[in-house]
Amino acid sequence: MIFKKTTLFALLFITANLLAQKNTGFSFTIEGLIKNSKQKYIYVHHKWDEKDYTDSSKISPDGKFNFKLKSPEPNMYWITLGSSLNAQPNLIFFADAGTLKANLNADSLAYGKIEGGQTQKDYSEYRLVLNNFIISQQRMQQEYSQASQAGDQTKMMQIQQEFQGLNGKYISALKEFIKNHPKSPVSANIIYMDFNNPNVPFEDVVQSLNLLDKSMSNTKFVKLATERVNKIKGTMVGSPATDFTQNTADGKPIKLSSYKGKVVLVDFWASWCRPCRLENPNVVAAYKRYKDKGFTVLGVSFDSNKEAWLNAVAQDELTWQHVSDLKGWGNEVGKTYSISSIPQNILVDKEGVIIAKNLRGEELDAKLAEIFEKK
Repeated sequence: MIFKKTTLFALLFITANLLAQKNTGFSFTIEGLIKNSKQKYIYVHHKWDEKDYTDSSKISPDGKFNFKLKSPEPNMYWITLGSSLNAQPNLIFFADAGTLKANLNADSLAYGKIEGGQTQKDYSEYRLVLNNFIISQQRMQQEYSQASQAGDQTKMMQIQQEFQGLNGKYISALKEFIKNHPKSPVSANIIYMDFNNPNVPFEDVVQSLNLLDKSMSNTKFVKLATERVNKIKGTMVGSPATDFTQNTADGKPIKLSSYKGKVVLVDFWASWCRPCRLENPNVVAAYKRYKDKGFTVLGVSFDSNKEAWLNAVAQDELTWQHVSDLKGWGNEVGKTYSISSIPQNILVDKEGVIIAKNLRGEELDAKLAEIFEKK
């Protein structure tokens, strides 16, 4: 019996080790040549789990260098001749297991060539799509300048219309790339990086994320993109509101989710904001009218001066709960909800779902009447 137990333990130990080895990622090598470099070292950088990493390699007298690195999964890297992650110029690439060949020139580092691995091939294809649009943009700018000098208003208007349509074509081209490369980390990186832009409709971001193969779900860029999408969803009408916790003036933490069962207006304002102060009487009137029917308000202040904040609360008779981290425009709840101007508000129903945004005066009263005075 002892022998059998020992054997079983040994088998389990071996299996655990094999599984651990399977999840450690892979090794890769960069064999490189750089011309015209006056530096003694060349650097490779990457990010992982919000941490920055840098490796260096000595450049030989004949310009050769070599890196031997490990990665948990195919990932983005960049090469610089300075030790800082932000050193310019840089050359971005993606690394798979195996060997990559780098052919660089210190005078034009950003245009160097790195080859090897399917993910880097995908990245090169993506760069071609991007460069074609940059060329189109530059052509339009040149043609517009020429038309302007010639006083050709018709041509100028034609180019303006073409330029306005360029963004839509660019988004469509990237979505087509993602559709054709559903298992590529480059596709996930496009969604995370390129689509992190207010000019990209949120619907396109969600659609693109859904184009990725399910096997990509636990990879770095998919998780980052999904986290961003979920964060945005949590600020949109029809979605559960992103929960938050912030302190009252006396240090008591208040959670938005603690209001479940009530209709709550999350009101973003500040004592120094005149439009906010002018709107406050409307909010007070709505609060008094519906507070006994299940309505309340949670004030989130963009103040940095505690005394001014509390004085405004008292002067305007805002008798509901108020929170603030006293960071002004840097208010963390404001960041979560991408608040760039005030007053703003969101109306959250009893289940915690956002049902309206930026209701003012009669609009707020009409929406509350629709909720509480249904027959």
